[in-house]
Amino acid sequence: MSDELKLSLHRETVTAQALGRIDATTKAVVPPLHLSTTYLRDEDGAYRSGVGYTRAENPTYNTAEDLLSALEGGASTLLFASGMAAAVSVFQSLLPGDHVVAPRVMYWALRKWLSEFALPWGLVVDFIDMTDLDELRGRMRPGQTRIVWLETPANPTWEVSDIERVAQIAHEAGARVVVDSTVSTPVLTQPLQLGADLVVHSATKYLNGHSDVLAGAVVTKARDPFWFRLKTWQHDGGAVLGPFEAWLLLRGMRTLFVRVAHSSASALAVAQHFEGHPQLESVSYPGLPSHPQHEIAKRQMKGGFGGMLSLRVKGGERRAVAAAAVVEVFKRATSLGGVESLIEHRASIEGPSTPVPRDLLRLSIGLEHPTDLIADIENALARSADQFDNQPSVDEREPSDDPLQRYLEADVRPMVLDRGAELGECQVVDGVLELTVEGSPGALVPMVSEIAQRARQLNDDVYDVRIVSKVASEPLSSGRSAIEHAQQVVRSDVNPALAAHGGAIEVVSLIDGVARVRFLARCQGCTLAEVTLRQGVEAILKQRIESIETVLDVTDHAAGTDPYFRPGKAGGPPN
Repeated sequence: MSDELKLSLHRETVTAQALGRIDATTKAVVPPLHLSTTYLRDEDGAYRSGVGYTRAENPTYNTAEDLLSALEGGASTLLFASGMAAAVSVFQSLLPGDHVVAPRVMYWALRKWLSEFALPWGLVVDFIDMTDLDELRGRMRPGQTRIVWLETPANPTWEVSDIERVAQIAHEAGARVVVDSTVSTPVLTQPLQLGADLVVHSATKYLNGHSDVLAGAVVTKARDPFWFRLKTWQHDGGAVLGPFEAWLLLRGMRTLFVRVAHSSASALAVAQHFEGHPQLESVSYPGLPSHPQHEIAKRQMKGGFGGMLSLRVKGGERRAVAAAAVVEVFKRATSLGGVESLIEHRASIEGPSTPVPRDLLRLSIGLEHPTDLIADIENALARSADQFDNQPSVDEREPSDDPLQRYLEADVRPMVLDRGAELGECQVVDGVLELTVEGSPGALVPMVSEIAQRARQLNDDVYDVRIVSKVASEPLSSGRSAIEHAQQVVRSDVNPALAAHGGAIEVVSLIDGVARVRFLARCQGCTLAEVTLRQGVEAILKQRIESIETVLDVTDHAAGTDPYFRPGKAGGPPN
């Protein structure tokens, strides 16, 4: 298919025919699969074929990448081993000190990654309501803000951000706009045409569409230096997709338009049926006129409003979980965008830091008949009504009128929770914002300078921030040895926080500036022990005792039988 012909054809035709490419050797209609990891050099050592090693390039990638570039109207595409690999590669291409603005409501795993890893690596992250353009404008830092991250519609409450206006604000401050368009897909929205600089997809979802491929993608508007840095990071880090997965992804993309259209139409039918339902608090779906950003959705989503919606169930969390437990057509499973319809109670999946209402059920509408899906939800609501009174849901927290307290609740507390602790009492005393942490002190210590900067902006009376213990810190008294002082600091400044997790630390020795410590009880074997030590305990000890140069962990963590955060469960409470 010539480039001229492709330009004259509808996107549905180009997608169904996989750009119309025919294998030159076999004339196969289905694009071939190239499994080789390495390719023959020419006699002089060059690679005139353009292919050398599969981590850098593989012919199987090319058609899928080129098709996605064509669908998004982009200059180039990179495939990644997963949606998370694609997303984090964008942030890993930044430098320490760079500022990022992201939505408070977004794909939970990425928000958690930003809290747990990006902050300690030196990125400054603000989580905001991305539908509030005034808030966005106020958070921009010209010369420092590098990325404004959008997810629209935002998972799982489906707010819709105005890509064009966000891009205007971001570009005025010299920042790039990156849009996670997993839910909308290029069928419904083309963010690059609305001003975005990069588009990210969890290709596991709608692009593949069959729940059998793990993949991610990033599409760029321009092949600029940042893009080449991102490409280098993908190559050098090895976060590449396997050839067979790339072949399966292309197979799935060929039916993209048909699947998205069907899912969108069915989702609209489900949303319309349940809007105003006596057993529901609300239905969140951008295609409903009652949706707060419906007009924006109509403007930037063409041909439908996607296959995702959420129901808030009267009776709260227990009633919502009970309803999900008795569905028969929907499948209780994590993911979205497949041919089968899925249901999930998101708050219990995301954990204590979630901004998701606890009465919310997320629905991914597949390719079943919408009448069967509606009947399944009706039946589940009716069966769960036998167990719970049909009472209105109750919000967990009332927002404070104090801007500083709102910031601490909405921005700081979720990040502290994601990093293994709880934010306790917060109060301003004589110009000092005193913060109490329960759990790992490493969750809060690295954030203090950023909290101080924001607190001074929100409260003119604040000039400093201090982490305080539940018990008063003991002043370092004269006459004690250095190890006694270290034991005193741990006792008064560290262990009161760790007590919330049933753990403690003891100082074993202090020789030549090296303090050796041992984790006890539920801190032994805890997956967040390293964070607690490096970003909490060591920072506190060095600050209080000048002679300490480094802190070593001498705990036998393998012998821990009851760690608070078990291996594989970091970021969530114990089972």
